[in-house]
Amino acid sequence: MAARAQPRPRRRLRQRPLRARRREPRIRKPGDRRRAGRRGRLLPTRHRRLIRSRPVSAEAPRTRLDPDAWIGGAIELLAARGVNAVKIEPLARRLGVTKGSFYWHFKDRPALLAAILARWEERQTDLLVRIAGHADASPAERLRLLLEMTVGAYADPEFRNAEIAIRNWSRTDPAATVAVRAVDARRSVYIEDFFIGLGFTETAARTRAGLFQGLLLAEALLVRDETAEDRTARVGRSLDLLAGRHRDEG
Repeated sequence: MAARAQPRPRRRLRQRPLRARRREPRIRKPGDRRRAGRRGRLLPTRHRRLIRSRPVSAEAPRTRLDPDAWIGGAIELLAARGVNAVKIEPLARRLGVTKGSFYWHFKDRPALLAAILARWEERQTDLLVRIAGHADASPAERLRLLLEMTVGAYADPEFRNAEIAIRNWSRTDPAATVAVRAVDARRSVYIEDFFIGLGFTETAARTRAGLFQGLLLAEALLVRDETAEDRTARVGRSLDLLAGRHRDEG
């Protein structure tokens, strides 16, 4: 019977003490375009390739708007819900962007409100400048143009509601009060000159200018169901009453 082979003794491995792996800090070089992942860690190369090759959706929302878009959206919100509703977060949601886009253009909410007032003043002044541009028109024709253009603008609910909201705002806010007074004073000077051109005295022209301004504001408040032709005829009759007889009154 053959002798049984003896098993070879196992070789004992020397155990080395574990050492903590020491990571050398990575120094980012100029031109390194690796994108940061969560918590600021750099993404692996394969992930960066996926990100670069990922198509950008055409329907992706914009992340930044220009100042005009913010002001326009704020005026829409003002017209719909009043000045107390004009706040940064609701406005950003309404525009489909983050608040970060807002702070690229405005320091804070008061800066946005100031921009709203400036835009409103600009629109009102632009209307007067357009009327004054009709150099060949008579004073009566310019008055008619001012009335027709203002009433026509009020046919747009947003324009009309913004006018009402800003004037309500001016009752409680000093900055809005200054803006509204400036617009009314500037418009009053134009209208007085038109009535003086029709032959009225300065006192009579000032009185009629006040009535004319009241007529313009009433058009913003009154909601009428009428055609454009009916509106033009009514405006003409209103102007005839203001610019009619008794021009020698003092």
